Amino acid sequence: MKSLNPSILFLCLLTFVVSAQNEEQKSSIPAAEESPTSSSLTSQAWEALAAKDFTTAKAKIERCQSLFGEKASEMQTSLSVVPGPDTSKDFWALNDVGTCVFILGKVYEAEGKSAEAITAYEKVIKEYPMSQCWDKQGWYWQPAVAAKERLTALTFDSAK
Repeated sequence: MKSLNPSILFLCLLTFVVSAQNEEQKSSIPAAEESPTSSSLTSQAWEALAAKDFTTAKAKIERCQSLFGEKASEMQTSLSVVPGPDTSKDFWALNDVGTCVFILGKVYEAEGKSAEAITAYEKVIKEYPMSQCWDKQGWYWQPAVAAKERLTALTFDSAK
Protein backbone atom coordinates (compact mmCIF):
# COMPACT_ATOMS: atom_id res chain seq x y z
CA MET A 1 0.00 0.00 0.00
CA LYS A 2 1.27 3.40 -0.96
CA SER A 3 1.69 5.94 1.86
CA LEU A 4 0.55 9.54 1.57
CA ASN A 5 3.11 12.25 1.22
CA PRO A 6 3.39 13.99 4.64
CA SER A 7 3.12 17.43 2.99
CA ILE A 8 -0.15 16.51 1.29
CA LEU A 9 -1.48 15.03 4.50
CA PHE A 10 -0.56 18.21 6.38
CA LEU A 11 -2.27 20.44 3.77
CA CYS A 12 -5.43 18.34 3.91
CA LEU A 13 -5.51 18.55 7.69
CA LEU A 14 -4.86 22.31 7.62
CA THR A 15 -7.65 22.84 5.07
CA PHE A 16 -10.04 20.85 7.25
CA VAL A 17 -9.18 22.87 10.39
CA VAL A 18 -9.50 26.26 8.64
CA SER A 19 -12.79 25.22 7.07
CA ALA A 20 -14.16 24.08 10.42
CA GLN A 21 -13.13 27.38 12.05
CA ASN A 22 -14.84 29.40 9.32
CA GLU A 23 -18.07 27.45 9.78
CA GLU A 24 -17.89 27.94 13.55
CA GLN A 25 -17.41 31.69 13.11
CA LYS A 26 -20.35 31.91 10.71
CA SER A 27 -22.63 30.08 13.11
CA SER A 28 -21.61 32.37 16.00
CA ILE A 29 -22.84 35.50 14.17
CA PRO A 30 -26.35 36.27 15.43
CA ALA A 31 -29.00 36.30 12.71
CA ALA A 32 -29.96 39.85 13.74
CA GLU A 33 -26.49 41.07 12.74
CA GLU A 34 -26.65 39.40 9.35
CA SER A 35 -29.81 41.29 8.39
CA PRO A 36 -30.64 43.80 11.12
CA THR A 37 -33.92 45.65 11.27
CA SER A 38 -34.11 49.42 11.39
CA SER A 39 -35.69 49.07 14.82
CA SER A 40 -32.87 46.92 16.19
CA LEU A 41 -30.23 49.30 14.86
CA THR A 42 -32.03 52.27 16.40
CA SER A 43 -32.30 50.51 19.77
CA GLN A 44 -28.62 49.58 19.62
CA ALA A 45 -27.70 53.18 18.79
CA TRP A 46 -29.69 54.45 21.82
CA GLU A 47 -28.00 51.84 24.04
CA ALA A 48 -24.53 52.73 22.76
CA LEU A 49 -25.22 56.44 23.34
CA ALA A 50 -26.33 55.70 26.90
CA ALA A 51 -23.16 53.65 27.45
CA LYS A 52 -21.05 56.47 25.95
CA ASP A 53 -19.84 54.03 23.31
CA PHE A 54 -19.89 56.63 20.58
CA THR A 55 -18.03 54.53 18.02
CA THR A 56 -20.66 51.79 18.20
CA ALA A 57 -23.50 54.33 18.16
CA LYS A 58 -22.13 55.91 14.98
CA ALA A 59 -21.68 52.51 13.36
CA LYS A 60 -25.28 51.49 14.10
CA ILE A 61 -26.58 54.85 12.86
CA GLU A 62 -24.55 54.62 9.66
CA ARG A 63 -25.77 51.08 9.06
CA CYS A 64 -29.40 52.12 9.59
CA GLN A 65 -29.00 55.02 7.17
CA SER A 66 -27.29 52.92 4.53
CA LEU A 67 -29.80 50.07 4.70
CA PHE A 68 -33.02 52.03 5.19
CA GLY A 69 -32.32 55.65 4.17
CA GLU A 70 -33.79 55.31 0.70
CA LYS A 71 -36.99 53.75 2.05
CA ALA A 72 -37.17 56.46 4.73
CA SER A 73 -36.93 59.17 2.08
CA GLU A 74 -39.68 57.50 0.03
CA MET A 75 -41.92 57.37 3.10
CA GLN A 76 -41.19 61.02 3.95
CA THR A 77 -42.05 62.10 0.40
CA SER A 78 -45.39 60.26 0.59
CA LEU A 79 -46.54 62.29 3.61
CA SER A 80 -48.18 65.69 3.85
CA VAL A 81 -48.92 65.48 7.60
CA VAL A 82 -47.41 63.64 10.54
CA PRO A 83 -49.05 60.21 10.80
CA GLY A 84 -51.38 59.63 13.72
CA PRO A 85 -50.75 57.01 16.41
CA ASP A 86 -52.76 54.39 14.51
CA THR A 87 -50.64 54.59 11.35
CA SER A 88 -47.26 55.79 12.58
CA LYS A 89 -45.87 52.22 12.72
CA ASP A 90 -46.45 51.95 8.96
CA PHE A 91 -43.62 54.47 8.51
CA TRP A 92 -41.03 52.36 10.30
CA ALA A 93 -38.03 53.27 8.10
CA LEU A 94 -38.76 56.98 8.29
CA ASN A 95 -39.19 56.79 12.05
CA ASP A 96 -36.02 54.80 12.66
CA VAL A 97 -33.75 56.67 10.27
CA GLY A 98 -35.00 60.04 11.52
CA THR A 99 -34.45 58.91 15.09
CA CYS A 100 -30.97 57.62 14.26
CA VAL A 101 -29.96 60.95 12.75
CA PHE A 102 -31.25 62.65 15.90
CA ILE A 103 -29.19 60.22 18.01
CA LEU A 104 -26.18 61.15 15.88
CA GLY A 105 -26.69 64.76 16.93
CA LYS A 106 -26.76 63.65 20.56
CA VAL A 107 -23.55 61.65 20.04
CA TYR A 108 -21.80 64.68 18.56
CA GLU A 109 -23.00 66.85 21.43
CA ALA A 110 -21.65 64.34 23.94
CA GLU A 111 -18.33 64.43 22.10
CA GLY A 112 -18.28 68.24 22.26
CA LYS A 113 -18.64 68.56 18.48
CA SER A 114 -21.28 71.29 18.24
CA ALA A 115 -20.90 71.99 14.51
CA GLU A 116 -21.42 68.31 13.65
CA ALA A 117 -24.38 68.12 16.05
CA ILE A 118 -25.98 71.12 14.37
CA THR A 119 -25.51 69.49 10.95
CA ALA A 120 -27.18 66.27 12.18
CA TYR A 121 -30.10 68.16 13.73
CA GLU A 122 -30.58 70.22 10.58
CA LYS A 123 -30.68 66.99 8.58
CA VAL A 124 -33.45 65.58 10.78
CA ILE A 125 -35.47 68.77 10.33
CA LYS A 126 -34.92 68.98 6.58
CA GLU A 127 -35.00 65.34 5.47
CA TYR A 128 -37.13 63.56 8.10
CA PRO A 129 -39.52 66.18 9.54
CA MET A 130 -42.37 63.71 9.97
CA SER A 131 -40.39 60.95 11.65
CA GLN A 132 -41.56 59.81 15.06
CA CYS A 133 -40.04 57.89 17.92
CA TRP A 134 -41.92 55.73 20.40
CA ASP A 135 -41.29 56.63 24.00
CA LYS A 136 -41.44 53.70 26.40
CA GLN A 137 -43.74 55.81 28.58
CA GLY A 138 -46.46 55.38 25.96
CA TRP A 139 -46.39 58.07 23.30
CA TYR A 140 -44.70 59.20 20.11
CA TRP A 141 -42.42 62.22 19.93
CA GLN A 142 -40.92 63.88 16.86
CA PRO A 143 -37.15 63.91 16.43
CA ALA A 144 -37.44 67.02 14.22
CA VAL A 145 -39.17 68.96 17.01
CA ALA A 146 -36.55 67.80 19.52
CA ALA A 147 -33.82 68.69 17.00
CA LYS A 148 -35.17 72.24 16.76
CA GLU A 149 -34.96 72.50 20.54
CA ARG A 150 -31.36 71.24 20.51
CA LEU A 151 -30.47 73.68 17.71
CA THR A 152 -31.86 76.54 19.77
CA ALA A 153 -29.84 75.44 22.80
CA LEU A 154 -26.65 74.98 20.79
CA THR A 155 -27.07 78.31 19.03
CA PHE A 156 -27.73 80.06 22.34
CA ASP A 157 -24.69 78.39 23.92
CA SER A 158 -22.42 79.39 21.04
CA ALA A 159 -23.66 83.00 21.21
CA LYS A 160 -22.42 83.35 24.80
